[in-house]
Amino acid sequence: MLLIHEMLAKTARDQPDKEAITCRGRRISFSELEEASTKIADFLISTGVKKGMRIAIFSSKCIDEVAVIFGIAKAGCVLVHINPSFRDEKLQHVLAECEPAALFFHQSKKSTIERTKQIGVLPSLLICLAQSAEQVLSLPTYNLETILKKPYDAAQHRISTTIDGDDLAAILYTSGTTASAKGITVTHRILSESTLVSARVLENKTTDRIISVTPFSFDGALSQLFTTVFVGGTLILQDSHFPKDIIKTLISEKITGIHAVPSFWLMILERCPSFADFEFPHLRYVSLIGEAFPKDALAKLKSTLHSTEFFMMYGTTEAFRSTFLAPCDFDVKTSSVGKPLPGVEITIIDKNGNSCRAGEVGEIVHKGAFVSPGYWKRDGGVTFRGGKVYTGDLGMFDEDGYLYFVGRKDTMIKRLGFQVYPEEIEACLQSLDGIATAATVCVPKPSGGHQLNAFLVRDQGSDVALDVVKKHCKQHLPYYMMPDSITFRPSMPKTGTYKVDRAQLLTEASP
Repeated sequence: MLLIHEMLAKTARDQPDKEAITCRGRRISFSELEEASTKIADFLISTGVKKGMRIAIFSSKCIDEVAVIFGIAKAGCVLVHINPSFRDEKLQHVLAECEPAALFFHQSKKSTIERTKQIGVLPSLLICLAQSAEQVLSLPTYNLETILKKPYDAAQHRISTTIDGDDLAAILYTSGTTASAKGITVTHRILSESTLVSARVLENKTTDRIISVTPFSFDGALSQLFTTVFVGGTLILQDSHFPKDIIKTLISEKITGIHAVPSFWLMILERCPSFADFEFPHLRYVSLIGEAFPKDALAKLKSTLHSTEFFMMYGTTEAFRSTFLAPCDFDVKTSSVGKPLPGVEITIIDKNGNSCRAGEVGEIVHKGAFVSPGYWKRDGGVTFRGGKVYTGDLGMFDEDGYLYFVGRKDTMIKRLGFQVYPEEIEACLQSLDGIATAATVCVPKPSGGHQLNAFLVRDQGSDVALDVVKKHCKQHLPYYMMPDSITFRPSMPKTGTYKVDRAQLLTEASP
């Protein structure tokens, strides 16, 4: 089995001068990335860091953090990439729980780090990803630039750590509330095997130029990084989230592949009406994962990217990757997330644990490859049982064995005796001309039951009125799915992966 840092070493030997990573005009080759990551591993080991210790990264998108990711792996340590959008409390929660031996941070985060110092959860070993050697904190700090300037001899360095496939490689923290943010453990075997499967499914090759739009704190971004390195492609780090900047990168960098959640594309379609006027001749594929994609919006995207292949996928961080729909099945099974990946077994069970028949909605259960060992310092609870991941997602199989994602168990509510899935209401609202995005949240009523609140964002230039929306709902939704309130917003709050931030909407809707 080839581990992820070994994949980098192999590609650096085979294609030393090939462009590996690009960000804000800076470009680095595979041999340069290999050298930088080895120096970082060498530095960590020289300071007394041992195999299995956690090493945290708190950084916005940059080439240096990629070198650090591979350096951590080379040293046999455990990567804890902290979502760069995390505020003080969440950062402190992660640091307190995983107790890292070192923290690499971007200089833009120095104010947050200074405040965190007062809490007493910072490790003693701090390294700034700065482009200058200035002292950025009021406490001892190493500078990565200085570390990388040291002479390098590939034949002579301290790295002799033996790493097994079942050793921990990373802890990925969810973006829940401070109390619920859980660290999901990932082994080297999971990263290696998922990389091989992803490269095979997406047919990645050395000529691919992949854009990375989400932080490396997310499994999808890490998978994209490792797959690109494995095949010897080029990864373009997109640090600007403005739609026009993203479109500019897609064209100027001749991007061939992009992995994103549906909300990312809804944002592009919503905020850049001229998107359909652009041509993307090099964009070979789009992979979609993370949530349901409204049919009308998906059809609109596909009509714009008419020559691009679409891969619909399903997975959770607890099980990394579960299913995919091949492009050849897209037109026939558009709403499906496909069939299980090699080594994966997917079942649908009812509330009693019995297997559901085709067409019956139940909980999606993942067994086989890519299953996480569990949560860091927490009981697996109802999620990890008997070597399986009980995802908490609701889905169903059709007669041909294709999986369909329905929604989350924890968002499903009972109204007037009926099961109501917010995703179905959102799909109806987004089918109305003039509505770009819809999100619904349910708030418990003091008197019992739930109030269903719908939030809408209009298409640019649209003036669709509230009474039109209500009429549309009455025509297309049963009475028990009718929203109790409908609110127009200029935009939707988003998480770090461009998903709708339902927690913020729930706070707004709560009395």
